[in-house]
Amino acid sequence: MLCRISRAAVVAALLAGSCLAQALLVDLADKPLIRNRLESGAVGLRQRQATISDLFHDAGCSAEEQRVDKNFGNVICTLPGQTNSVITIGGHFDFVEEGKGIVDDWSGASLLPSLYQALKSRPRQHTFVFVAFAAEERGLVGSSRYVKDLTPERKALIRAFINLECLGLTPVKVWIHRSTPALVARLSEVAKALDIPLQGVNVEQVGDDDTHPFLSAHIPVISIHSVTQETFRILHTPRDRMDAIHFDDYYAAYKLAAYYLAYLDVKTN
Repeated sequence: MLCRISRAAVVAALLAGSCLAQALLVDLADKPLIRNRLESGAVGLRQRQATISDLFHDAGCSAEEQRVDKNFGNVICTLPGQTNSVITIGGHFDFVEEGKGIVDDWSGASLLPSLYQALKSRPRQHTFVFVAFAAEERGLVGSSRYVKDLTPERKALIRAFINLECLGLTPVKVWIHRSTPALVARLSEVAKALDIPLQGVNVEQVGDDDTHPFLSAHIPVISIHSVTQETFRILHTPRDRMDAIHFDDYYAAYKLAAYYLAYLDVKTN
C-alpha cells in the first residue's frame, strides 16, 4: 500500500533535507528539452512509434529497459525499482487524421521519457513502467491489449496507473469521476506544495481514455488532463497543433507529474 503523507510533510520534504526529501528529489528536464520533445511529434502517424522509442533512448532508457509490442505497437520503458510493486504511467502516441495530434495526445506521450529521466538517477522503491500506447483512437486498443496480457500476478503488483492526456491547453486538470479518490488527494497535496493550480474537470462528455481498461481490472487510476468546455473543441480538428499548447501550463504539468510520481513512490513497507 502507498502511504499517505500530509501536505505539511510534502512541503517540508520539498524544502528541507530529510529522508522524505531524498525520496522526492527528481531531476527535471529543462524547458528547451521539453519543448523539443513536444515539437518532435510533428511527424506522420507511422513515424510516431519510432519517435517515442528514440526519445526514450535519448532519455537513457536502455535496450534492456525498453521494448516494443510487435503485435499492437505499444512502446514500453521499464525503470526497475527495489521491489516488484509497479506504478504504470501512460499516454497515447496515435492521433486522428484531422490536425497534428500534438495535444491529443503527443502532449502526454512525449512527457513519458522526460518523466523517466526525472526519476532514473535515484533508487526508487517501485518499478516504474512507462507505456506509450498505440491505437487509443481506434477504441483503446493498445491499453486494452496491454491490460489483457497481464497475468493475475502482474495485475496484483500494479499500485496505480497514471494517464497523461491532452496537456497544456490550460492549467492542470483531473478527471475526478474517473479517478481513484486517494490518488486525486495525493496529487492535490503535491500541487499545493508546489503552488501549481489544479482543478477537477470531468470529461465524460468528451470521450474515453486509457484509464478505462485498468479501472475495469480493478487497478487504481488517475486521469490528468487540461481539457475544459471551451478547449475540447480543439481536439480531433485541424486546430490540434503546436500553437494550441500554452507552454508554461505544459511545463507545470510535467513538473507536477514528476514530483507526484516520486511522492507515490514513498511507502511504509
